[in-house]
Amino acid sequence: MLHRRFFSTGSAVAENYYKITLKRSTIGTPSDFRAATKTLGLFRLHQTTYRPVNATNAGLILKLKELVNVEIVDRIPDKSELAAKKPPKGYTVVGNKL
Repeated sequence: MLHRRFFSTGSAVAENYYKITLKRSTIGTPSDFRAATKTLGLFRLHQTTYRPVNATNAGLILKLKELVNVEIVDRIPDKSELAAKKPPKGYTVVGNKL
């Protein structure tokens, strides 16, 4: 009978993520390219998703290397951090030239 051993370390292991952004359209590409973008969770231009670093995701990124931008990040930002990077909505009047 096989016994499985689980090894745990005392320190937390930092996991890395791919930050994947679709920069080019999939119009006119083969159907396997479009399926790969959907597998990565990319549906619109300039959409960004975060995927863990593993061989499966690396293979999909390699297939789409002309269509996506990829960065390796330490963690996935939460919604408040993403909202802080956006400029405020609307406009402000700086001065009056009348």
